[in-house]
Amino acid sequence: MRIAILGGTGNIGKGLALRWAYKHEIIIGSREQSKAEQMKESYEQILLENTTKTCNISGVKNDKAVAAADIVIVAVPYKALKSLVDSIHPFLTNQVIVSLVVPMEKQNSYLKYVQPDDGSAAAELKKLVPDAIGVVAAFHNLSARKLCNLESHLDYDVVVCGSDKEAKKKVIELIEDINGIRPLDGGGLENAAIIESLTPFLINLARRNNLHELGVKFV
Repeated sequence: MRIAILGGTGNIGKGLALRWAYKHEIIIGSREQSKAEQMKESYEQILLENTTKTCNISGVKNDKAVAAADIVIVAVPYKALKSLVDSIHPFLTNQVIVSLVVPMEKQNSYLKYVQPDDGSAAAELKKLVPDAIGVVAAFHNLSARKLCNLESHLDYDVVVCGSDKEAKKKVIELIEDINGIRPLDGGGLENAAIIESLTPFLINLARRNNLHELGVKFV
């Protein structure tokens, strides 16, 4: 599978790239070619230190990453979402898009979920892309630090929301390729707001209680 990670220079994008690179072709996307190439080299070095397996990572600008991909991971700040989609729109054909976007803002030293008019960032993204594109919401409630540390044992659940059944199936299969993460079907895209809003809640919970690397596990 060819996976483009837009926002692949951030921690969550980095973690997914490192975890998937053993089995899939990873394309790191950035607005700047030089930054994408720099992160590609950095990730290759990390993988070289952790495995003898062949890993396939490249770094290109966002538009080229999308054009070459089967799956597109969108891991950018909410304020950058519309401009990103505008820039890649001509290159969207039949890819599946996975939204990790969380609309939140700082309020009195803590974070607050700011629900968009469309109900969620994922629903807004769905409106911005061509109708044929399947949009899925996932990966909002993982510890980015543990995901990036290949020596860390993961034990998390990832809720996957999407109204396109085939798109959701592909994403669930990708999640199953990451040891220690269990995908759970969270229903249609209309439920994305629930998992998006958990992100600032978990960050605030950790800050208030001096906790680290929080995630979600349903038992």
